[in-house]
Amino acid sequence: MENIKLKRRILTAVKSGVSKTVLFFLYRALKVLSKDDSRIMEEFLSWENGLSVSLKCGFEGPALYLIKDGTHLRKVKCLEKSDIDITFKSIDAAFLVLTGQIGISRAYAEHRFMLNGDISRTMSLVRAIDITEVYLFPSIMAKRILKSIPKKEKSSIAIYRKVIFG
Repeated sequence: MENIKLKRRILTAVKSGVSKTVLFFLYRALKVLSKDDSRIMEEFLSWENGLSVSLKCGFEGPALYLIKDGTHLRKVKCLEKSDIDITFKSIDAAFLVLTGQIGISRAYAEHRFMLNGDISRTMSLVRAIDITEVYLFPSIMAKRILKSIPKKEKSSIAIYRKVIFG
C-alpha cells in the first residue's frame, strides 16, 4: 500500500514538473506570437488593458498568471482576483491538456476544469492558445486536439528560437 502511495506521489511530482515547463513555454510563445502572428495579435489587441488571466493546474499545482499591460503580456507571481480564471480540477486533467493528449474543448466537455469569467473573453484566449499549440506541437498532435489546423505565418523553428533565446 505504501509503495502505491509513493508511486502516486512521484507520478504527481513528474506531472507537476512537466505542467510547469509547458506553462513556461506557453507564456513565452504567446508573448512572441502576439507580435509575430497576425491572428494572435488581433486577439491580443481585442483584450482590454489590464485583463488578468489565471491558468491553474489543480488547487495546489503550478499556475500561470498573466496581465495585459498596454501592448505587452506580462507574467506575474500571483493574482488575488482575475478576469479569466481557468482551474483544472486535478494535476492529471491539466497534464492531459498541456501535453496535447486531449484538447481544451474535450476537457471542457468532460468537466475537467472550472471557468470563472466572461466566456467571450475566454474564447478569445482559447483561440490564441489553439494557434500557439499549432506552433509548439508537432502537426500529428495538433491534428488530434484541434478541430482545424490554422496555417502558420512563421516557421515553428523561428518561433522556438525566439521562445527559447528571447
